[in-house]
Amino acid sequence: MSWAQAIFVIDAEQVDPLTSILETFFAQAITTENAGEDEYYEVAFPGTPSWQKVRLTALFDDAVDLNPILEFVQNHIGGVANSEVPVSVSKLVDQDWERVWLESFTPIKVGTNLWVCPSWCEPASPSERNIILDPGLAFGTGTHATTNMCLNWLSEQTLTGQRVLDYGSGSGILAIAAILSGADHADAVDIDPLAVQACLENAERNGVKAKMHACLPKELPEVPAASYQLVIANILAEVIIELRDTLLLHLETNGVLLLTGILSTQAERVMQAFGDQLQFEITHQDHWCLLVARHNQ
Repeated sequence: MSWAQAIFVIDAEQVDPLTSILETFFAQAITTENAGEDEYYEVAFPGTPSWQKVRLTALFDDAVDLNPILEFVQNHIGGVANSEVPVSVSKLVDQDWERVWLESFTPIKVGTNLWVCPSWCEPASPSERNIILDPGLAFGTGTHATTNMCLNWLSEQTLTGQRVLDYGSGSGILAIAAILSGADHADAVDIDPLAVQACLENAERNGVKAKMHACLPKELPEVPAASYQLVIANILAEVIIELRDTLLLHLETNGVLLLTGILSTQAERVMQAFGDQLQFEITHQDHWCLLVARHNQ
């Protein structure tokens, strides 16, 4: 089956009225994505995107005549805005979408001798450290800048004998990387039961099940039983600030706090929230940053 695809570039306030119009004309699917250059939003994170320009894609049965639909849109959306709505139309040929999706993921090298490899691919370098991970419901495959920076940092560390806490673990990729970098144990904590299940499955897939525990926050062992030399939080700036006391409570005096999910413009606010007791090092990538924090001596 083939589809008729119409892609509109509109202002954020036009999304709802345009969506209503397209649904009235029996659009089979409608999706939105950022069309601007200054707004950044990770779809796996909670919240509402603050995009200013939006690319809205609508799919229709190929037999549908799009001309009257596009004319209606221009009259009712473009007319209100007193400007023509940019739109492009194309034919989308049906194909084996699962195969196309699978082929879009290939082994990724991150840092020193560390790879993230989908389970259906042969490792590019079997003699190096390979994290076998399938893209799925839980966030974290190594492609996003925040996860990539954490993996780079972890790949260069010797964590022999250390206990690690990955708070907001998603797929468990960072906890697994910590174990492959020598950590003796890693606790992967997430508020989503699906993420906890994904962590357990990925730990078993990577042969680290004996060293990794996955759980909900309420199931995490209480301090001082849960004291860690490395605490990781790859979440969001606002959530990290809210979790400040929890993260510091679990961090040993001489430990390292690894914080990301933070836009570079938010770094100062996060550092201020933790006060003068920590000394920070900052790494930037694609408008995001990684904060590596240690207690001031």
